[in-house]
Amino acid sequence: MAATLSVLRRELGAYFNTPIGYVFIGFFLLITCYLYVDSLFISGSAEMREYFSGLPFIMLFFIPAVAMRLWSEERKLGTLELLLTMPIKTWQAVLGKYLAGLVVIAVMLLLTVHLPITLKILGNPDAGPIIGGYLGAMVLGMIYLSIGAFASSLTSDQIVAFIIAVSINFVLYLMGFAGVLRDFSPALAGAIERFGVQLHFESISRGVVDTRDIVYAVTVSGMFLLLNVLVIERRR
Repeated sequence: MAATLSVLRRELGAYFNTPIGYVFIGFFLLITCYLYVDSLFISGSAEMREYFSGLPFIMLFFIPAVAMRLWSEERKLGTLELLLTMPIKTWQAVLGKYLAGLVVIAVMLLLTVHLPITLKILGNPDAGPIIGGYLGAMVLGMIYLSIGAFASSLTSDQIVAFIIAVSINFVLYLMGFAGVLRDFSPALAGAIERFGVQLHFESISRGVVDTRDIVYAVTVSGMFLLLNVLVIERRR
């Protein structure tokens, strides 16, 4: 556990001791605040349903941007070999970097807490869907981040890692759209939809925490983290 925490602190330092973390968070806040204001005036009601419905698409790009440096930068600077020669297991290094990314995502979401506070001042919103929306966003971040970390382990080029991660995330995102599934049989379309992120995000964001949604998030995240471990272990 100490080794994992050491990697976690190292990665958080890399994010917040340089402008990169603040730039990502600043852009995220700018875009999400615009989305909130736009949805507020369109709906004309004190709710955040439209805001949360747009998060899966926005995070599809932002989370890979956070994750693209996790391993690619190590390979580019030649510090990966140094990290792998330290007395640390591969899964501990992978977990430490993943947890650091989750902390950055949590900070990004936490800094938007003024939005529901403002909404509470303007009206009387239902707290359940708002809490569920933030929980769903964090679960979505877990999945996207695990994919981004895996993509980052494949190449030393951060842009290539970003493109790979966005491509995989986009496929999972499209699996929940009726326009994509309408050419399939109802049974096959239902099965494909269950593999997409949209169905599970919408379920959690309604304030309903279903065991199937949690199992899906843990399974997908765990699978890509395992692939991440196997890629790094192979280099080791």
